[in-house]
Amino acid sequence: METTYILIFILTIAASFIQRVSGFGFGIFVMMFFPFILPSYGESITLSGLLAGTTALLIAIRNLRHIRLDVMWIIVLFNVAASYLAIEFMASASNEILKKCLGAMLVVISLYFIFLDGKITQPFRSKGAQAIIGTISGIMGGMFAMPGPPVVLFTVQAIEDKLQYIATLQAFSVVFNIFYTMFRARAGFFGEHTLGYWGIGLFGLVVGAWIGARCFERISRETLKKIVYIMMIISGIAAII
Repeated sequence: METTYILIFILTIAASFIQRVSGFGFGIFVMMFFPFILPSYGESITLSGLLAGTTALLIAIRNLRHIRLDVMWIIVLFNVAASYLAIEFMASASNEILKKCLGAMLVVISLYFIFLDGKITQPFRSKGAQAIIGTISGIMGGMFAMPGPPVVLFTVQAIEDKLQYIATLQAFSVVFNIFYTMFRARAGFFGEHTLGYWGIGLFGLVVGAWIGARCFERISRETLKKIVYIMMIISGIAAII
């Protein structure tokens, strides 16, 4: 038990550091490791969601006046509906199947970031496109704690102001994770130690953000991202095998 607490603390420091330096997804990083150190996949994704939601909440509060509530309501509705169905599916699937699905998703996302990040410029303003984005994001969020990539693809084109972009994205991440947490609790994914793990993770969040803030100008974001992408591919292949 003590070893698990230590590993969660270290991983949360690393994830928070990466998020602060490169803007890279907190949940994507920790989900490379949580399923292999926690008792079940369900508890892993629940803890990841709690920590990611807490991180987003802190950022959203600091930028409260810049939040655009009018931008993504269609995405939110379809995200929540899709995430509920995804979490219900998880409740009936085995840990091994879910780990293989996670591995495949890690490989796909890492390849996307390596080859396509910033190169897709098709606008997604139509309600139909937003519904599709919300559905994909909900499935990714519900099953893998990774709702961000599809939503980022939309938000970066829909909101030009940098502060509004960050604030709105984090605010909706909070909303997503509130619903995800309720759905996961209903499905029985909260373990007896989940809240204790979350408490340890909070300390890691603070430490990682503090270190990241001081290393922000010294580390190349692109270099850090490439290292993480390679780790994602290796972790994804390991999970599939």
